[in-house]
Amino acid sequence: MLRYRIPGQEIVQSYGIFLPVDSPQNVSGFIVSDADASHFYAFHSMKQPREVIPTKKIKPHNMDRNSFTRAVRKIQKNIKQLDLVKLVLSRAISKPLKNTTPSHMFEELCDKYPSAFVYHFNDRNLGEWIGASPELLLRRIKNHYFLMSLAGTRSSTEIPNWQDKEIVEQRIVTDYIEGILHEMHVDYETEGPYNHKAGPVTHLRTDLWFESASNITHDLVRRLHPTPAVCGIPPTKAQESLRVVEKHDRELYTGIIGFFDNEQTHCYVNLRCAQIIEGVLHAYVGAGITADSKPEAEWIETENKSSTLFTLLN
Repeated sequence: MLRYRIPGQEIVQSYGIFLPVDSPQNVSGFIVSDADASHFYAFHSMKQPREVIPTKKIKPHNMDRNSFTRAVRKIQKNIKQLDLVKLVLSRAISKPLKNTTPSHMFEELCDKYPSAFVYHFNDRNLGEWIGASPELLLRRIKNHYFLMSLAGTRSSTEIPNWQDKEIVEQRIVTDYIEGILHEMHVDYETEGPYNHKAGPVTHLRTDLWFESASNITHDLVRRLHPTPAVCGIPPTKAQESLRVVEKHDRELYTGIIGFFDNEQTHCYVNLRCAQIIEGVLHAYVGAGITADSKPEAEWIETENKSSTLFTLLN
């Protein structure tokens, strides 16, 4: 079963299965991809529910505090040699799914995060996933396009005092998006950066928008993903480095997820998400590592991000 809520719209519920497709182009409906966007899956609706007998999933490796901070220092030591500006190190955090159900969590996420793309599905091939992503990759309503640059994370309980590292990190993402729009000869407008509250955390955000008479959705998504916010800079070299550094498979985390059709597109980066395996919630979170990063601060950032899902377990 699949349930999802596009911000500002009603909850959609459907029975069916995910099937692989070559690309999201010419496919209408709910689509999700793996982290590299090398494999896409489209949801095919069915009139009647089918029993889900999922294939056995491997539980992701959990990195403790000491291992994470050591990994950050190792990245910093080699970041110049690897010719990287930034590398986004992710980790999985696992906690038992007690005192609630995925269905109830989905409803709470919809209530607590009205500006997030919220979803939950249980599929025999992809397994069971739940998430509330604040990071819009692309929204299109007919010929109107809207994009977002989101980076930097602080707890919403404090007034953000953004440091140079966070300001630069968010500017890098904005520059990346603007560079792609320039390459495509798009005239666009911007607003930001400004504070964007996403439940327990606050980010720096810049909005970009434009109009295009032709449908450039799929070309734009292909160029935008993966963004520096989910892998690093330069993206291709960062992806190669992450395959060595990270001990877990990101699976669907940081892939694209959303709804596509001829009239509109609501495409998000699959963040603040978790995989549910045998009654355990495995949440995926990441932090952007630069030469100026403070390892302990990066650990705290991942803890803050995980609170999006874990606060609902209490």
